[in-house]
Amino acid sequence: MSSLVCLRTPALALPVRAVRGARASRAAAVTPAAVARPAGVKTSSNEPSDRALQASAAPATATSALAALTFFAMPEAAQAAVDPVASAFAAYGHYLGLVLVVASLTVEKMLIKPEMTEDEAQKLVVADSVYGIAGILVLYTGYLRVTQYGKGWDFYSHEPIFWVKMALFGVMGSSSLFNTIKIIQMAAKKANGEDNSSAIGEKLSARMQKIVNGELLAIGSIPLAAATMARGVGYGDGSFPWQAGAGGVAAVCLGLTVKYVKEAITWEDEKVAEKVEA
Repeated sequence: MSSLVCLRTPALALPVRAVRGARASRAAAVTPAAVARPAGVKTSSNEPSDRALQASAAPATATSALAALTFFAMPEAAQAAVDPVASAFAAYGHYLGLVLVVASLTVEKMLIKPEMTEDEAQKLVVADSVYGIAGILVLYTGYLRVTQYGKGWDFYSHEPIFWVKMALFGVMGSSSLFNTIKIIQMAAKKANGEDNSSAIGEKLSARMQKIVNGELLAIGSIPLAAATMARGVGYGDGSFPWQAGAGGVAAVCLGLTVKYVKEAITWEDEKVAEKVEA
């Protein structure tokens, strides 16, 4: 009968990467010297040689153990992760900006009407200012989330719905220029001491209300676009060219900006025209 042999198991269970790095050391450790010898069985192995082999394997075992401890102390996932506090503040700022945009547009919709009072006109100026600041906040925090705290630019740039979302934001911002210009003109008249500076005609009031409704529709569609975008709807194999999306958004923003700025500058309300003719 052959002698009963039993291989010794490693003393330290290493993680996967440490095990891969220590394959050579474990192979060297599994030698005849590492075989358990039953009591009373004589062997012809050389004891000094066994001790030398064990001594030579000790540094490799210690190195593997050190690698394992380093792995647990500094996991790769933790090193690669972004700052959770900064990411949370970026998300908070983004959502806060969206809430402020909706709130300011709602206030504008309630205030815009023919024959506004001076107090209502002043509130309209404040609401439009908050709207502009909130829009900048949404844009800046959105940029941070796309480039640093989200799925990464490589994902978003090849996601068609991301560019649809950006186009909706562009429509909202560009169309608001009409109302902003008319509100600035109204505030300038008040600063110059003109009578009835806050009075606007029914035609202008209806046009401004229509634009606010369009802005609310655009901002209401953005969360749906964001939800589908985050789940990769329309992503496909990721071959959508970002140049096409960026070009489309730029064309929409530029075209609408020119349209609404020109319309606001050349606008002449019916009520004002009647006064001039009289």
